[in-house]
Amino acid sequence: MKRLVILMMAAMALAACQKDFPAANAEVDETEKQKLQAEEEGATVIDWVDFVQFEGKHYTAVDTAVLSEKNGFGRKVGEVGFKVADNINSTNYQVKNGDAAFWEKGTALYEVKKMPDFLAVKDEQEVNGYRLYLAEEAEEDFPHHFKDVELDRVKAVEFYTGEQNPELLNRITKRELEQFKELLAEDVVPKAQNANRPDPELYRMILYTDEPFAHAFYLYNENGQWLWYPWDEEFLPDAVEKFVQP
Repeated sequence: MKRLVILMMAAMALAACQKDFPAANAEVDETEKQKLQAEEEGATVIDWVDFVQFEGKHYTAVDTAVLSEKNGFGRKVGEVGFKVADNINSTNYQVKNGDAAFWEKGTALYEVKKMPDFLAVKDEQEVNGYRLYLAEEAEEDFPHHFKDVELDRVKAVEFYTGEQNPELLNRITKRELEQFKELLAEDVVPKAQNANRPDPELYRMILYTDEPFAHAFYLYNENGQWLWYPWDEEFLPDAVEKFVQP
């Protein structure tokens, strides 16, 4: 009898605890639920696009533009709330405000002066110090490609080393600029290459106009053969090298 009373008291105490402290699952937010679901389904490798979701808009990183000036960003408008990469492995995950593909929680988001469709994130790996993100609804009208660049408005071109820690190699204006524009328009017959093309040296070309952003394109040097991708692959004359690496 005494044992029965003890068991009844233990059951009552357990019930009281459950009443005072709700089940942990009730406090798990939607992100955690989806993470748990991903674990149950089994991990899936997802190749995330570099994006930021902010105030109901989806922003994607722009590789063909950088800030024209280092102080071209405006006020801070928010922060990243959750890093998706390395945390979400489910293709059923629903992106929410504050999510970013690769930025850590707490990363500041800035507006861009004179460009309301953009956000900027401080990035030392980017020319002029900030990575640009363009709102999805503005993608179609933005001049992503070289054919969209008004060359007569280009007032300067800068050349940088590749993607990591960009180092300024040269800046051209006026007469040199006009000579370089002519080189970009030349039809070049490619040099004979081995079947296995070598890994190229990578450079970045920044074209400045009077816009708050500058156009950005990559140049490649494959063992002395210069080329780039204004749309399709195009080869460049050897004379390009003296402008890129004077």
